Amino acid sequence: MGEEKEPIRITFVPVAHLSKGSPALVRKTIEKEMPQYIGLELCRPRLEALVRGGGRSPSLSMALSHPTTAVMYVAQQLLGKWWNLKPGEEMVEALRTARDIQRPVLLLDQDIRLTSKLIEKIPLKEKIGLVLGGGRMPGQGKEKMTLEKIMEPKNLEILLSKMEKEFPTTYRVFVSSRNKHMFEKLMKVEPESAVVVVGAAHVPGLLKLAKESEEKGGREIKAKVAR
Repeated sequence: MGEEKEPIRITFVPVAHLSKGSPALVRKTIEKEMPQYIGLELCRPRLEALVRGGGRSPSLSMALSHPTTAVMYVAQQLLGKWWNLKPGEEMVEALRTARDIQRPVLLLDQDIRLTSKLIEKIPLKEKIGLVLGGGRMPGQGKEKMTLEKIMEPKNLEILLSKMEKEFPTTYRVFVSSRNKHMFEKLMKVEPESAVVVVGAAHVPGLLKLAKESEEKGGREIKAKVAR
């Protein structure tokens, strides 16, 4: 019999685009864990856009060129606030820290060009529903929820569940399909340990995928969430 391998250690760092504390949490976690790999919710085109300091989202002039594109331009601005769709300072800080401690970076996210194509297939009803939501989370009611409240695990799971129910295709395009892509890409390198920096909305799904992998006979995974 072969020697039994140690459990894979994965620490997920949930970040929010508008949270000033996210970059500090990223560096603190990476330096504490000293992982074999640092995984990021980025693809190559998004990394290049981040390095250039631009190209993160469609321009307004491009958005106004087509009604569907215009609707999705607004929707993406809302989703960007909700789900950290735009790479920000927290990703830059992760790259800096990876350089400082000399650890390889894994670009885990699905190519943004594929995601853009899938956006076009989202039903018009859902696109309009997102825009008419006025910046509120799905099922949230009239009052806007603060970022701190949204980041609480219990509230986040409730909101994600409501989004999946009210906007199923949107949820699949922006959340669940990308969760699956990122988890599978991470597992392909057979890491001993990793710190994975992702938007907070992805963490519950990634934790679930790790548990399901074990239940299917995969290697044991000790996953936790950075605080």
